[in-house]
Amino acid sequence: MTRRLTLAFTLATALLAAAPPAHGQRYVARADSLLRQGRVADAEQLYYYAVRKTPRDPAARLALGRYLAARGALRPGAVLMEEARYFGGDPKLVGVYLAPVYARLGDYKALMTLPASPLPYAQRARAEWLTANVPAVDGPDSAAVPLVPADSAPFGAIAIVLGHDTLTATIDPRVQGLTLDTAWLKRKDVKRFAATYDADWRNAAGVALSTAIGPFVLTNVPASFAVTGSARKARVGLDFLGGLAPTIDPGAKTLLLRRGGRIVTSPAGERIPTLMYPGGLWIVQRDGVWPLGGAAARATLGGHPWILDAKRGDLILLDR
Repeated sequence: MTRRLTLAFTLATALLAAAPPAHGQRYVARADSLLRQGRVADAEQLYYYAVRKTPRDPAARLALGRYLAARGALRPGAVLMEEARYFGGDPKLVGVYLAPVYARLGDYKALMTLPASPLPYAQRARAEWLTANVPAVDGPDSAAVPLVPADSAPFGAIAIVLGHDTLTATIDPRVQGLTLDTAWLKRKDVKRFAATYDADWRNAAGVALSTAIGPFVLTNVPASFAVTGSARKARVGLDFLGGLAPTIDPGAKTLLLRRGGRIVTSPAGERIPTLMYPGGLWIVQRDGVWPLGGAAARATLGGHPWILDAKRGDLILLDR
């Protein structure tokens, strides 16, 4: 997500909080408070109640849609947000929350035609290109790849191959998607999108045409750019890996990936609710909601292996 979209998301959150209270907004405000306290089941119940009580209130539908999308129910969440716009919600406000959900769904046609889109030209152009060049994953049903330690990265790093280059990609729960160094802006293995009048690389968008992770080959992967210090250094977010239902095992130093993104058998372990936002992945605890990259969340994981079940919005802390 670009700096512009991140700022728009922050502004939209502030505008929503400052909006005049609609008939159902008192329920939404209470649900938001419960969620911040870690009472996810109570919050979910109240979000649904707000929609049932005030079925035409766009704020109630937007809040439930945002919640469901954050919990991994992307399509139902998107539909509710679309309905919020239909019932009179501000298209610009709704668009800020819908854009990242469409991107995670891979619904680039919807992203390209989003009313009052918050996306800059480069991202709209990329969405149009991806509509005709759909991303895909090829490889075995599942496979493990080595997980290597990385400085100031609690979840380590993996090797990815882009073109003829092998990159060390740090797993960073604070970022979205694949982030490449600015050195890749003009390389043939990455398709670049930018407005002709805009020379600021921070507003550019990219697509990695072929990216390999172990035996998996990912084609047409959306990418952003940042100064990582080297063309051979990259970052990957857990939304990117979440599509492959990863198992991170710090003890064994392995990352198990599943091509379909589904966990066939439910493993024994503690299911911890998660929330995926543009600012990264958060886990829900009894005392609140914490970013996965923070000290509190790392203490909860305690070096145990864990699975990200993104489709169900859970992190499964496995028994050793």
